[in-house]
Amino acid sequence: MTSEASTPTPYIVLKASDGSLQRVDLIGHTSWTLGRDQDNTIVVLDSSISRHHAILQYLDSNSIYLIDLGSTNGSFVNQQRVNVPTLLHHGDQVTLGQSELQFYWESLSQEDADDESLPGSSAKTSVLHLKRLISVLVVDIRGYTRLAQEVEVRLLSRVMGDWFQRAGQIIRKQGSRVDKYIGDAIMAVWLHNPGQGYDSESGALPEMAPDVLQTLYALLDLFEMTREINTIYPLPHPIMLGAGINTGFAVVGQMGSGERQEYTVIGDTVNTAFRLESSTRTLNTDVALSEETYQALALQLQQSNYAHPNRQMLELGSVFKSDSLMLKGYNSPHQIYHCPLDQIKQFLQALS
Repeated sequence: MTSEASTPTPYIVLKASDGSLQRVDLIGHTSWTLGRDQDNTIVVLDSSISRHHAILQYLDSNSIYLIDLGSTNGSFVNQQRVNVPTLLHHGDQVTLGQSELQFYWESLSQEDADDESLPGSSAKTSVLHLKRLISVLVVDIRGYTRLAQEVEVRLLSRVMGDWFQRAGQIIRKQGSRVDKYIGDAIMAVWLHNPGQGYDSESGALPEMAPDVLQTLYALLDLFEMTREINTIYPLPHPIMLGAGINTGFAVVGQMGSGERQEYTVIGDTVNTAFRLESSTRTLNTDVALSEETYQALALQLQQSNYAHPNRQMLELGSVFKSDSLMLKGYNSPHQIYHCPLDQIKQFLQALS
């Protein structure tokens, strides 16, 4: 199924401390650094802002976030200081030191979208909606509210800016095609190749298992990165994570072509991943997998013929515990497979 969507160009209008105005189109990159140093993507000549002050991070077809990098004087959206990645909306006012910028990304009317003479607009882009097998990883920073109360604002911004920036790099390196920041959590989605996974109509077993291991490697990297963050910054207690992984079918909207493909994902598969992450608190563990993810992982191991002197190291039953649990918003219990992160680490090391 296809539909037509206008794709106006997002841009900012920067009002510097001297009153000058500058328009910057947010195209050609996936992130733009802002600061007074000349090596920034967007140089802001303002002595009251930091050398590397903030980042504008593009995540998908309709999401640009502002991430403060622990700046001295802070970053503000509509006069509210931001400490975690903050989604920008059309018309938002961003304040950096004595400088202000206005963010624009309006939805053009169909008639306007056809008019390529309009500044910041482009021709219609075809959006293809397909039912695809996906794996969704949701990672949440536990106890963020407590951390925000105990840590000085500038340090909190530095820690969160560093963590989210590294997290985005990790999940993209591990092949995620969609990533989003939701408050103090991050969501990543892997699109499995056509033909991988259970048939959405008949439920037949696939010829080739989906690559769920890639999601586990990303998860391990995120936890290891967090442990490193804990050694770098003087925090009152270490940052802890909880994670949920679900595999299933969802409606995927695909826009663009080649290297500039953009995706949006809609469906219950995504919702369940968030509920699985929440269940790790109830289960007092680090990671929770759905039964679908667990079965896909078992199938991948079976088809890949991994070998290890201690065969038990590769037995999923020795890695994950199984519990039946009611998830919020569902009428029947879910079978959940869960374990501490260290057991996943040992399991992945055995595969290597």
